[in-house]
Amino acid sequence: MTATATRPSIDSQLLRETFGHFPSGVAAIAAEVDGERHVVIASSFTVGVSLEPPLAMFSIQKSSSTWPDLASAQRIGVSILGAGHEASCRQLAGRDKASRFTGVDAETTELGAVRLGGAAAWYDCSIHAAHEAGDHDVIVFRIHDLQVDKQIAPLVFHGSRFTHLA
Repeated sequence: MTATATRPSIDSQLLRETFGHFPSGVAAIAAEVDGERHVVIASSFTVGVSLEPPLAMFSIQKSSSTWPDLASAQRIGVSILGAGHEASCRQLAGRDKASRFTGVDAETTELGAVRLGGAAAWYDCSIHAAHEAGDHDVIVFRIHDLQVDKQIAPLVFHGSRFTHLA
């Protein structure tokens, strides 16, 4: 492999496209706060940060208007979306916050974590730490409970579109 010269600045569109070339799962990060459900969709969710204590993480844009509500929740649910969640994912990520959960199969735990039906995996989390990272914050979650459905294939995000495992 040949080394390349360092660019003085990186084109943001090229950076976005290059990031998008890395396939990732899709997570719905959701909680109920004061009787209202809030959700963000993230392809940046990462598991295996630590086994002891059990930690996972994701990054969120500092400009998110939803994250401040989620961050105030006692518990936050992370649903790893399944291959059949494409339409729900688009709806949950929509601008109309009031209708994000309309018709979406979801349940809320006693402590406020929201779990989506049909998820490939689910984590019940609390915020362990938050770190500034440019125009995003990196949120480290402490995992308190989890479930997996090995029969459900995960939804995959690659090249700015949804796809599935073959």
